[in-house]
Amino acid sequence: HYARRQWRLRDDPQLKYHFLATFDRDMIALAEKYAFLKGQNPILLHEHNDDKVLIFQRSGLLFAFNFHPHNSYNHYRFTVSVEGKYRLILDSDAAQYGGHGRLDPRQDHVSSADPKTGRPHLSLYLPSRSVQVLQEPKI
Repeated sequence: HYARRQWRLRDDPQLKYHFLATFDRDMIALAEKYAFLKGQNPILLHEHNDDKVLIFQRSGLLFAFNFHPHNSYNHYRFTVSVEGKYRLILDSDAAQYGGHGRLDPRQDHVSSADPKTGRPHLSLYLPSRSVQVLQEPKI
């Protein structure tokens, strides 16, 4: 009796459930397009418990999560496995998902070699309570 879905909540413009429905639709479309649920296992690139940041790659995509409720991070730097230009393809902080729109969707992110290790690294702005999905460069 209480386990039924109440679709009217999603369709009410006075509530914020329509933002979640839009994000859900776009995330499912992304999963279908890139087949990342069927592809390789995720490869952990960075995990920091105090910062509440988790970054991994899977099926040619890079997922950067900031679970911190308050802290946003400027120039959050981490090692990547592929050098080149990364393109933002999904941003949970976008206005269409009810977010604050703190990222520019047209901005490309270019990796550079770490001066100490020579390995490629990327630097991102990670808004609090958000995830961004970037397409890795084609090899």
